Amino acid sequence: MNLSMKKAFSMMLLVFVVALAFAVPAFAASQSYEFYYQGDPSSPYNSHVNGYIVGDADVTGTTVTITLAGDNYGDLQADNGTTGFVTASKSINGNGDSVFTFTNSDPSEDIDTLLYVNAGPHTQAFDLTIHWN
Repeated sequence: MNLSMKKAFSMMLLVFVVALAFAVPAFAASQSYEFYYQGDPSSPYNSHVNGYIVGDADVTGTTVTITLAGDNYGDLQADNGTTGFVTASKSINGNGDSVFTFTNSDPSEDIDTLLYVNAGPHTQAFDLTIHWN
């Protein structure tokens, strides 16, 4: 009886470890970031564009989700890391903020984006780079 309890416990422990190993990659990691205007880390416009960032990005595998204040954005196009730019999916959260989700083959590297802004005289596409902190 004692030997079968040890085997059952060992098997249960093994199943738990395997399940945990598969579950770890599924968790989203929060990642702090900032925008570089036209890829320039010293651009005087960086502080202005960074004021629209709402919290950290969520990075899960190759999927990146960022949230920007308000709903005055059109498309966000992001470099997917392999074949060029993809259009991010956009939704509006409960606070009225824009949530963009896209894929990138290596989201640990900086990501070039084009963000279309609908804001009166500033209505245009802006060349921004997501720089991870």
